[in-house]
Amino acid sequence: MKNKLIYIMILICIVVIGSGCNNSNLQENNKKNINQSSEDSKEHDKNKDSIVDDNSENKGKSEKEEVVPTNKTIVIDPGHSSTGTSGQEPIAPESSQTKLKDGLGATGEYTGVPEHKTNMSVALLVKENLESKGYNVVMTKSDVAESKSNIERAFIGNENNADLVLRIHADSSENNNIGGASVHVPGNNKYTSSIYEISKSYGETIINTYAQELGIKNRGVIERDDLTGFNWSKVPVVLIEMGFLSNKEDDMFVSNTENHSKIAKVIADGIYKCFE
Repeated sequence: MKNKLIYIMILICIVVIGSGCNNSNLQENNKKNINQSSEDSKEHDKNKDSIVDDNSENKGKSEKEEVVPTNKTIVIDPGHSSTGTSGQEPIAPESSQTKLKDGLGATGEYTGVPEHKTNMSVALLVKENLESKGYNVVMTKSDVAESKSNIERAFIGNENNADLVLRIHADSSENNNIGGASVHVPGNNKYTSSIYEISKSYGETIINTYAQELGIKNRGVIERDDLTGFNWSKVPVVLIEMGFLSNKEDDMFVSNTENHSKIAKVIADGIYKCFE
C-alpha cells in the first residue's frame, strides 16, 4: 500500500513537471511568434514605404520628362557668322539685283561683342525653350564659324516645310540715340505674296510680346522687299532685331549673356502666342 502511494505521487510529479515545461515552451513559442510577427510587419511596412517612394520618384520623373510634341516646325536662323561668305547672290529668283551672301554683322559699340556671337547664343536658348514645349526645331547652323548664304538658309526653311522661320539679328545705326527692337517681314511682292499676311501677323505678335515683356522700345513691324532670305522663302518668315548695338542702353542689355535666357524666353513666348 505504501509503495502504491509512492508510485502515484511520482506520477503526479511527472505530470506537473511536464505540464510546466509545456506551458513554458508554449509561452516561449508564443513570444517568438509575436516577435516574428512584429518583425514581419515592420519589414512589410518598410517595403511598402519603399514602393511608395519609388512610385513617387518615378511619377515625378515621368511628369518632369514628359513633353507633349506639337506638329509645329520652327527653323531658327542665327544671323551672320565669324567668317562670312564672300561673293554676291540674287536677292530674288530671276532678279539681276545682288547682295552679299553672308556678312560679318555689326559689333557692339560699347561692349565690343560681335553680333554673330550674340545671335547664336540667343538662338540656341530659343531652341531649348521651344523644344521644352514639344516643338520640332531645326537650326540653319549651330556654330558661329559656319557660314551659309541667305539663299541656302532660306532653302532650309523651305525643305523642312517650316511653320515659321525665325531669323535672329541685332540692329545698328550711325545715330547712337536710336534704339529699340523691331521685326522685319516680307513685303507684299510677287515673290512673297503667299506668305505676306501670315508672316506679318506672326511678326506683330512676336515684337509686341518682346517689347512689352522686356520693357524695350517697340519699333514695330517693318516690311522689306530687299532681303534675300525673304524673297527666296516659301514659308512664313520673320527677322527680329533685338536692339541697336550702336545704342549704349540696347548694347549693354542685348550683348550681355546674363540677359540671353530672358531674351530667348520672351521670343519663345511670342512664338507660342502665334500658334495658340
